[in-house]
Amino acid sequence: MKLSSRYLGIAASSCVLAAIAGFFVVAPFFGQRVEVPPAHIGKILTKNGYAPESIPPSRFRLDACFWYCDRLVLIEASDTGIKETFKLFMPREQLNMSFDVRFTLAVRNDAQALDSIFDRVTSKGGVITISRIYDIYGQPIMREIVRTAMAKYTINEVASSRERINAELRDVVTKALSSTPLSIKRFSLADVQFPEVITKQKEIAAQRRVEIEEQEAKKQIALVQLQTELEKAKLNRKVRRERAEAAREENAIYAESVSDKYLQYRRLEVLEKMAINPNTVFVPFDALGTVGMQQRIFAKEVRK
Repeated sequence: MKLSSRYLGIAASSCVLAAIAGFFVVAPFFGQRVEVPPAHIGKILTKNGYAPESIPPSRFRLDACFWYCDRLVLIEASDTGIKETFKLFMPREQLNMSFDVRFTLAVRNDAQALDSIFDRVTSKGGVITISRIYDIYGQPIMREIVRTAMAKYTINEVASSRERINAELRDVVTKALSSTPLSIKRFSLADVQFPEVITKQKEIAAQRRVEIEEQEAKKQIALVQLQTELEKAKLNRKVRRERAEAAREENAIYAESVSDKYLQYRRLEVLEKMAINPNTVFVPFDALGTVGMQQRIFAKEVRK
């Protein structure tokens, strides 16, 4: 009984070993499972070099192998945002200015560009990153081209014509990168830091503009007030003119309507009313100028 158990144990161990050995013999013939993720491009590296076809995002198995196995190499093909910071000596003003350029970078999707990357750029962990591609092909060109292009402008042009300069820079950089596997999708000049002396000058100029605008506003207010007063004076003069014209017309009417006979009639009416008073003394008008009449009036006043 003990002997048979021993034989059974040996037989079981032999079966396990045989299964393990069979697995290592058969497994390579299934091929490795691999994947090309989204925003990546793959190629299979064989013992004779890269296969000619590029592989889009997909999942598949590599060919079965035993001694030498193929492997998948990926290129990161996603759009990537990059920022480069510059501190540049502006020769026309003899001053330093700092700024950033921010852009979206992508790998050119054509066979020649992709083949040049696979053939000339080493991978890390089976992936060639876009930052690695930019460091090799893009950064040296970007730094040289941007510095050279910006140096021809004045600081005042950079401050006042940002959109035009940004478009010109993009054209220059795009043309320079056309001979590389990279392409620019978006490009912008950003975070411009002007020299302190220029900043102070701009602040002073801005303050002067504000003061001029304030003085201009006060001037406009004063002009409006004067205009109002002028209109008011014209209106008052017109009112006085109308009143004088009305009075003149009334006087003319009175002058035309009052005749000598009318005046004589009015005198008689006044004399008639005065005659009612017993204390009234009538003196001929011509006698008022005589000496006797004057002495009599004077003596009467003295008695009072």
